Amino acid sequence: MSAVGEVKAKGFPGWPANATACGGMGLGCLVVWIERTSQMAGGLANWLFDPSGLTPHGFCLLWQPGLIWTYATADVGIGIAYFTIPIGLAWFARRRRDLVYGRILWLFAAFILLCGTTHWLDVLTLWVPAYGLEAAVKTATALVSLVTAFALWRLMPQALSIPTAARMRETSDALRQSEARYRLSFEQSPVPLHTLDGNDVITGVSNSWLALLGYERVEVIGRPIYELWAPGSGEAKERDRAVLLREGEVHGLQRRLIRRDGTVLEVVVSARLEKRDTPMVVVCGVTDVTARRQAEEALRASEERLRQAQKMEAVGQLTGGIAHDFNNMLQAIGGGLELIERRVAQGRINELPRYFLSTHQAIDSAASLTRRLMAFSRRQPLQPRAVEPDTLVQGMVELFRRTVGPAIRLELRLHDGVWRAVSDPNQLESALLNLAINARDAMPDGGSLTIATADRRMTREDLEDQEESEPGDYVEISVSDTGIGMSAEVMSRAFEPFFTTKPIGAGTGLGLSQLYGFVRQSRGFVRLESAPDKGTTVRLYLPRHDEPEGSEPEVEVALAAADEREATPILGATVLVVEDEQDVRALVVDALHELGCVVLQAENGGSALQVLQSVDRVDLLVTDVGLPGLNGRQLADAARAGRPELPVLLMTGYAGTALDRLPLQHDMELIRKPFGLDTLTAAVSAMLGRVPVER
Repeated sequence: MSAVGEVKAKGFPGWPANATACGGMGLGCLVVWIERTSQMAGGLANWLFDPSGLTPHGFCLLWQPGLIWTYATADVGIGIAYFTIPIGLAWFARRRRDLVYGRILWLFAAFILLCGTTHWLDVLTLWVPAYGLEAAVKTATALVSLVTAFALWRLMPQALSIPTAARMRETSDALRQSEARYRLSFEQSPVPLHTLDGNDVITGVSNSWLALLGYERVEVIGRPIYELWAPGSGEAKERDRAVLLREGEVHGLQRRLIRRDGTVLEVVVSARLEKRDTPMVVVCGVTDVTARRQAEEALRASEERLRQAQKMEAVGQLTGGIAHDFNNMLQAIGGGLELIERRVAQGRINELPRYFLSTHQAIDSAASLTRRLMAFSRRQPLQPRAVEPDTLVQGMVELFRRTVGPAIRLELRLHDGVWRAVSDPNQLESALLNLAINARDAMPDGGSLTIATADRRMTREDLEDQEESEPGDYVEISVSDTGIGMSAEVMSRAFEPFFTTKPIGAGTGLGLSQLYGFVRQSRGFVRLESAPDKGTTVRLYLPRHDEPEGSEPEVEVALAAADEREATPILGATVLVVEDEQDVRALVVDALHELGCVVLQAENGGSALQVLQSVDRVDLLVTDVGLPGLNGRQLADAARAGRPELPVLLMTGYAGTALDRLPLQHDMELIRKPFGLDTLTAAVSAMLGRVPVER
């Protein structure tokens, strides 16, 4: 093997440590190294500059001529403008040779030329994908711009501190005119002072001002005052100037000044217009409030840390409560299933109903917990409707009486139904019942429970304690008791999830948090009034229904009597089931087959639309709300666009924002997961009973 071949075989990337490493053939190693280096350079060049496989920029603009030529015209114009700027710089340099600072001018000219080149390359890449060349030019532009910026900022203090000859004469005259008057009173003033001319240029500063900001006098005289401002200090500059010119003085201007060492001072400036004629003279006094602002910031930061700690404590309490309750439920379900397996293996079938009952109870508890959590997080699916609060409360009177017992007197104070509220009636009934239970527990020795309704017109001042609520008309429903009341500390935590003052096992601590989430999701708010031994009043404020009474059709609630209605088979009805979870879909399909329905299936909204377009008859659409892509509510609207009378049954465990503020239409109902198959079949039977079915 030759020396070159040996080097290639060994794959040495460069020159060997000694000649013997290449078999004494140092020249061969050099040849191999050069060959590999050239190959690497060629590969890098091909990768960077070869446009094959790349797409011109015009492709991103969809080859629309209007967009392409707009880009091309704009970039050509910008490039031409950039190339003319160096000419202007050269002309300026000839006119003002005293302001030319050597290489900085040429660096700036090179930066401008490269900027213009990048814009012209942008025109080229509209049709030719020469992105490698464009990247190289932009890299050069970046390097030159960084060097230019560095050189410019190093030169800036020196350049700005050198006034022109005319400015020097004006400054000298101004100093001579004011020297006698201000030398002692101004320069030796214990209050930091500076004077400005009509262009906001500093014409004088006191010694205390220099001590405060750390500059030398020569560094600031002749500089515009706003050059010492930190970003964000001069938003109201023109307004403040107008007030100064109109009233002759202005006070309390908030400014942030940059010290010579780069630190920022928070100051308050007061200014007086001492001379209006040319040259204008403005005297300004500066008060350093940095320490006070820092103390305020520290206090705010401390408060924010406290709020964050409280949030984390609430999150920890929430997750701990969820884990505790769900572990208990999982234990009941898992243990029940194990015992069922054992009893089946032992042939003791007659004992199974007891375990089925406990398992179903655990499942119901888990479902109730998830509903409460979604209510707290304001993510539960609601069916908002116009609710007459007096009618709703009167319809619950017997339920209230049975709940609180004979030892508690129930009193109603209703406002005769002048306004209606927008709310989910089922959730509102559940919230009021929960408040009645809390009131009963707060009055173990008896007392009085008062439920009242009223119309309230809220202004912005009335809602100062409710940041997310809008002024307007609200319907108030209040529940008051004469029980033990709550302390201020308990009231501050009353709406926290899993917080409860009841004994262990007497409550989950989710009742008030669920109520709070439900009302907030309904665009209302809650107020709590209580004191120890003074009782408690919870006030629910729900938005007023804007439309006049009778303007909306009565909506049948098919599920309200689902538990009282026995499911009736509807033979031959065609039902389309849309569910992305295969196991859930199979259960629903089997239940509908038991009803005698002809069942069509789809796993997403797109597939369901294809089914609806391909078949002539569909008597009922049963769809999950949380479908990927086209959600269930969007699918229902699309289906009813072509079949206006098609009934729709929505299933949901979590609807997200699909049902937010959008009431269900006629012949459209909702059931919440997890639901029993009896509930499903009763709802399907009720909805199919509304349409003619071929036998």
